[in-house]
Amino acid sequence: MSWFMGFSVYQINDKTSSYYPVGKTAEVEIKSFLGDLYPKNTDGEVELYLNLITSQHKVQPKFTAWLSSALWIVYDGLALANDIPKYFNLDKAIGKQLDILGTIIGRSRVLNFQPSGGTSPVLDDDNYRLALKAKIAQNQWDGTLPQIYEIWYSLFSNASLIIVDNQNMTMSALVEGNLDPIAIELVAGGYIIPKPAGVGLTIIEVTNVSSSSCIGGLVTGMDFITVSTEIPA
Repeated sequence: MSWFMGFSVYQINDKTSSYYPVGKTAEVEIKSFLGDLYPKNTDGEVELYLNLITSQHKVQPKFTAWLSSALWIVYDGLALANDIPKYFNLDKAIGKQLDILGTIIGRSRVLNFQPSGGTSPVLDDDNYRLALKAKIAQNQWDGTLPQIYEIWYSLFSNASLIIVDNQNMTMSALVEGNLDPIAIELVAGGYIIPKPAGVGLTIIEVTNVSSSSCIGGLVTGMDFITVSTEIPA
């Protein structure tokens, strides 16, 4: 390898009389000469540092390969670190990511009761995400009725809620709307609506039907009692 330090040209190989000017043209020729030793990455960080190699070492394949491999280790680690917020975004996380979030938030994917109809107590991602959002809201609840409504409508935009303070250390919650079976089980199991410690909560699910009667389910814990109310014609 012959080098002409202090001049504007250098020789690529002792066996050739080819000389290339130092600068941008040389950079292009070197990249063509070294080929895959200059791998591309999305943001260009690795290539940016490879471009800083001095002229004495730019055409040393082993040195460039060694530096490139070291840079890619760092780059891959940084890329993973930058992606962690995306992978653990509650709205986008799936599977194991949701399980880890559940451990941090304090709510398991496995329900503490057996849902009706033989449904598995292990929540799927969508319902587990709902349960986790509700738990976060419960943890941040300020103890007021208005914020219960805020929490409810942030989770269920297509179902209405009426909270009644019975003034005897109990609350009643009337729920009306289209909720899927698992969502109903979550509400009935105390996974959704926050309440003060020591205060009883009765959930009443109301379903309108095309008749003169309004039929609903009165839920106390996990016990269902049928109630009927006559609607005036």
